[in-house]
Amino acid sequence: MYLQAKYGNQQFLSDITGKMSSAKSAAGSVYVQNITDVNTIFNYSGTYAKGAVVLHMLRGIVGDNVFFNIMKQYAGQPGLAYNVATTEDFERVAENVSGLDLSYFFSEWIYGQNYPKYSFGWASKEVLNNNYSVLIEVNQSVNNTPVYFTMPIQIRITTSTGVQNVTIFNNQLSQTFEIQVTGQPTAVEFDPDNWILKDVSKVILPDSVNGKVPAAYSLSQNYPIPFNPGTIIKYQIPVSGNVSLKIYDDLGKEVAVLTEGFHSAGIFSNNFDIRRYGLASGVYFYTLRAGDFVQTKKMVVVK
Repeated sequence: MYLQAKYGNQQFLSDITGKMSSAKSAAGSVYVQNITDVNTIFNYSGTYAKGAVVLHMLRGIVGDNVFFNIMKQYAGQPGLAYNVATTEDFERVAENVSGLDLSYFFSEWIYGQNYPKYSFGWASKEVLNNNYSVLIEVNQSVNNTPVYFTMPIQIRITTSTGVQNVTIFNNQLSQTFEIQVTGQPTAVEFDPDNWILKDVSKVILPDSVNGKVPAAYSLSQNYPIPFNPGTIIKYQIPVSGNVSLKIYDDLGKEVAVLTEGFHSAGIFSNNFDIRRYGLASGVYFYTLRAGDFVQTKKMVVVK
C-alpha cells in the first residue's frame, strides 16, 4: 500500500503480482501448525507473501473505505491496542466494521491450504432490442482443504455500449451465472484487477449457451467411472424451469444435493466430490428432476 501511495497503481500491481507468485509455493496453511520450527514461523512464501496476499484479497472483498476503517479500528481496539491479538480478534473486528460474515474467507485462507484453480468460460445471446444475456461458467479443480474456495469474483463485461462491472459469488465447484447487459458483449474478464490468488484458464462453452438449446432432456453417465474422489455429471435442459440433481445411497437415502432451483435451458455440468459430504466407498445413485422428466443413473466410488 505504501508503494501504491508513493509510486502509483502500476508499481503496486507489480509488487502484489510478485507476492502472489511466491504465495503459490507456500506449503501448508498460513496458520502455523508447528510453532517449534523457526523456519516455518518465519517462512517467506507462507507467512509473509501469502499473509500479505490474504490482506490484499480482504481489501478486494470489502472495498478500500471499509478496509482502511477495519485497519484503523483494529489498531485502536480496546484490549488489543498495545497488547496481544489473534487472527480471531482481527476477524471479529473485520466482521463488525464491514457487516459481513467473513468466516468462510478466514477459514479457507488462514487455515486452509493451496489456492483456487479456475476454468472460466462465457457466451452471450440477444434477448430483445440490443439487450443481451451473458452466461458465465466457473469451475474449480478439487482441492484438499478446503475442497473448493468460496469467493466473490469481480467480472468485467465490455459491450458495444460500454463497460459493466459485476461481482458473482462463487460457492460451488461448478457454477453458472446469468447477467443481463445492454449492447453486444465483446469481452468478459475474470478478476480483471487481480484481487484473488489463483490460476485461471479459459474454456469455450457449448452451443447451448449461444441460443442453441438441446432438443430434449438428458442425463449423462458420470465420468470417470468408477471414481475417487471426484466425478463430473452432465445434463441437458431444453426448457427453462426448476431443476434438481440429488445423490442417494444404495438404501435410497438422500446424501447430497448438487443443484436445486431455476435453470435456463442449456447444457450443464456439476462436480461431485465425496470428501465434501463425508461419503465412503460404495454404490450411489444420482437423480435429475426437471418438469415431468425424472432419470436416475448409478455411480460407483472405489477407494
